[in-house]
Amino acid sequence: MQKYFVSNEDFNELKITSSDVFHIKNVMRNKIGDEILIGSNNKTYLAKITNIKDDVINYEIKEEKIGNMELPVFISLFQGYPKGDKLDDIIKHSTEMGVSEIYPTIMKRSLFKLDLKKKESKLQRFNKIAKEAAEQSYRDIIPNVVDIIDLKKIDFSKYDYKILCYEEDAKMNEESNFKRIVKSLKKDDKIAVVIGPEGGIDILEYEYLKNLGFISVGLGKRILRTETVIYYVLSSISYEMELK
Repeated sequence: MQKYFVSNEDFNELKITSSDVFHIKNVMRNKIGDEILIGSNNKTYLAKITNIKDDVINYEIKEEKIGNMELPVFISLFQGYPKGDKLDDIIKHSTEMGVSEIYPTIMKRSLFKLDLKKKESKLQRFNKIAKEAAEQSYRDIIPNVVDIIDLKKIDFSKYDYKILCYEEDAKMNEESNFKRIVKSLKKDDKIAVVIGPEGGIDILEYEYLKNLGFISVGLGKRILRTETVIYYVLSSISYEMELK
């Protein structure tokens, strides 16, 4: 059963608008009487389609679906901006795995150069990817792709834990810091995770983040690509906090 997130305004009027109308009619080929899931205000509802028009779909609520689909901690990903379309997959799959918010981050070794004229359209596309991934994975919320931002402009003061994924630590066989952090996590903790782009984290960035209280961690004996690091982090946290 497909899930669709709607705005509070549309939810109050029991309607679906935007591109979701096309998806329901032409991709899922739903008919009047079919059931779908509606997400609004961090809650999920079972709904029955009551009317289908060209630009709007109406529904009635049958019941609220009780069940928390979110990680018990809040995780902000600060992903060093990678080459090509790798960021699309990072946003998609980290959303599926429980990330709370994402900041595509400009770092010294990022090959990406930000065109301010295209920034807003990029953020819109990134947030669309997050929305679709959140619907597919039955998330309660849509992670926000907040901003494309320079590393030095980020305020990290709100976080309980600050993790710096540093490949040089892996090369030096650092094996305890990440495990210690994961085992120390408590419900509602806020965690910042910084991951470098393809070229890794520059030594000056490393020192800057360490001075801000970041703990540098190795993630096992193998060197991971930038686009797979966050999956390791999220999987480990989920394993420790969600699997009984």
